[in-house]
Amino acid sequence: MNIKKSPLIIIIIILILVIISVTNIKKFKFLVEIIKLSDSLPTISNDFYNEPIENITYKDLVFKKRDNKELTLDIYTNKEANEATPVIIYVFGNGWMYGDKVIPSAIESIIDLLKDEGYAVISTSYELMDDEVILEEQISDVKDTIRWVYKNKDKYNFDVNNIGIIGPSAGAQLSMMAAFSQDDEFIGDKSLKSYSSEVKYIIDLFGPARLSKVNLSVGPEEVVERFSDNDIEELSKEFSPIEYVREGLPDTLIIHSLKDNIVPYETSVELYEAALKYNNNFELYTLQDCTHYLENLSNTEALNLYMKIVDYILSKTS
Repeated sequence: MNIKKSPLIIIIIILILVIISVTNIKKFKFLVEIIKLSDSLPTISNDFYNEPIENITYKDLVFKKRDNKELTLDIYTNKEANEATPVIIYVFGNGWMYGDKVIPSAIESIIDLLKDEGYAVISTSYELMDDEVILEEQISDVKDTIRWVYKNKDKYNFDVNNIGIIGPSAGAQLSMMAAFSQDDEFIGDKSLKSYSSEVKYIIDLFGPARLSKVNLSVGPEEVVERFSDNDIEELSKEFSPIEYVREGLPDTLIIHSLKDNIVPYETSVELYEAALKYNNNFELYTLQDCTHYLENLSNTEALNLYMKIVDYILSKTS
């Protein structure tokens, strides 16, 4: 029996096949670049501040000021892009007291490929802790980065319907707090107050979901001192991502290792399960043997990890 397919069905099938084909081509391009780096990926991962990329499209743009301090961000993008560019915001980690927004030159080929494929990568900064805990200000700095993207979408050709945010450790905690909280929370720069802070997805690498469970005994001495001077339970209630779990959160990929002795793996499981109870789209990706600083990460596990991250980004913006 011959069954005639309507022209509309045929067109839909062709479009689906084209979309699948384009996505797979993108994946293949990234796989090739990541394989080229496979031998050095473990080293790159635990020494992220070594030899930063020098070719930055827009460097040290001031996105807000506080008490005469300028906070800046860098943008890696293709100025010639014809269509609005999906945005990936990178928030560095390192104990809330250290670190910088630099991206290592070792992964410049991946950043260049993201640019070629029409993405804008924004590496942002936040005020570092000094003599006291300033989590509220740090969260507002990350949230204001998102608001700044909305404010400047036309100037820099940003696609604000496709904003993702990724951060390791402290950067993940700040990213989740910025994205889980409501638009009218953690107001920093008043000139950015009216803009949205909504993102489409989050990639959380080893982020402290519950601050009171962080193992301070093995953390940097200065960080331990700052948190020990405060009521950690109160800080945890006020600034832990798990306290902000609700319906309608952005899609989130949680990446954590079973052998993390600073931020317990179980806290990410707790966050994952809590989010599912509210019908959020969360995924938990488990590493087996590496430490919180990605030490002992094998070449194979590093390759799979980087491809997982790339695949997640592509799947959320395709």
